[in-house]
Amino acid sequence: MTQGTGRTGVVIGLDLGTTAVKVLALNERGEVVAQTSGGYALHSGPDGSAVQDAEEVIGAALAALEKVAESLNSAPILALVPSAAMHSLVLLDAADAVLAPALTWADGRPAATLPSLRGVLDPAQSYARTGCPLQTPYHPARLWWLRGTQPELWRRCARIVSLTDLLLHRLTGQWATSVGLASSTGLWNLHTGTWDTGILETLGISADRLPAVYDAQEEVGTVLAGSCRGVAVLAGSSDGALANLGVDPARRGHSVVTVGTSGAVRRLGQGPYLEAQARTWSYRLDRATHLSGGAINNGGLLLDWVRRQWYGDLSKPEGFGRLWSDAGQIPAGAGGLTLLPYLTGERSPHWRSDLSATLHGLQLHHTRAHIARAALEALAFSVKQVWELGQPSARAALSQKVYSTGGLAAEPLWNSVLASALGVPVQVAEVADASAIGAALLGHTHPTALIWAARAEAVSPIAPDPAQQHALDTAWQRWQTLYTRLYEEA
Repeated sequence: MTQGTGRTGVVIGLDLGTTAVKVLALNERGEVVAQTSGGYALHSGPDGSAVQDAEEVIGAALAALEKVAESLNSAPILALVPSAAMHSLVLLDAADAVLAPALTWADGRPAATLPSLRGVLDPAQSYARTGCPLQTPYHPARLWWLRGTQPELWRRCARIVSLTDLLLHRLTGQWATSVGLASSTGLWNLHTGTWDTGILETLGISADRLPAVYDAQEEVGTVLAGSCRGVAVLAGSSDGALANLGVDPARRGHSVVTVGTSGAVRRLGQGPYLEAQARTWSYRLDRATHLSGGAINNGGLLLDWVRRQWYGDLSKPEGFGRLWSDAGQIPAGAGGLTLLPYLTGERSPHWRSDLSATLHGLQLHHTRAHIARAALEALAFSVKQVWELGQPSARAALSQKVYSTGGLAAEPLWNSVLASALGVPVQVAEVADASAIGAALLGHTHPTALIWAARAEAVSPIAPDPAQQHALDTAWQRWQTLYTRLYEEA
């Protein structure tokens, strides 16, 4: 690894997200000197499937990496560090060929066999050991479902990896994963720091079908080909953990709200935080630092659905521009509209893949602008639910900082609504690509992290607006009541 060597140069952070890869180069002064991105499809179906073409994802990542490396004009590259979207699952055969499309966190099909899994694997014990609820986004549920519904595919499976593990192998020839990714699978024991043999035995798999686990700053190998040939590749961590590190390098435990395609609220700490009802999760950034929080399914995905349905006559950039403009013209409370955003079910706090979206309170005077506003507020309320679960007390919540990251952090209206919905100031990250920044910081010396931290602190927070906060408090109560009547009293 490069820390402490005194060498100058850039570290490349590569963030492999759900629908896009972002690559940037960060120098020792904390400056982004090159960056690019590339997209790939998320294929969903009426059966609840949500999968990706693994080769398309890897191809986009390698192309973006090459583009950034070529733009550096021979500047020394100290290391390459990946940031990874969690919960992807790729099955490989004995020749390491991809057997099927990669499952993503959004795939709800394993819900069908979840009851039978809970009959052989105790949910409370599994959560206590792994920090992961026994739910559909995690490997136990997906592997159990694959084993029961696709026996021929299961028979041919020789290796189980994530999309980022596959990328590391293409880069270095090594089969490896990070502690951050391993801890988010539901197969890794938080207490022993190893794959959980009891859970593996229940699922009928052995540890040799899984990659070796490396700490975040450990070197996996070196790049075998291309413009980065010979560059050290560190294991990195999950995109969530690195988003927190990117805006809070001192690891002080502040809340970080990240909203891209999906969304999450996370905090770094020195120990796991396991919620009594298993509504949140506890992973790792590295072997010394825990990451606790919860995730929501419907983040930017919800706003993109609104754009396609009500702004489909415009190009994508124009449609989003009008959506934000329209939503900004509607007062808080969306004119009485209440939107439950569950287009793809929900993770925290409900953990129900059977939930569906609902728009309630429509009247003749409502327009698409009201719907855009209701969707934005629904997203803020989903974040609020998870944020409140992660607070040890109301007093502690008010004393914490809240950082806004992810694609939506670039929108002033979103940050304003979020601050008023939570009732606390929101600090906006200097760049939306906090995960890629966090990855790059892993490969730099300590002073670079301090420089970045000071820069983040220099940005003035967005305070809650009292009038908007009052209206949102009323809308929040209405939102919770609608959920209860539809899904808990039915």
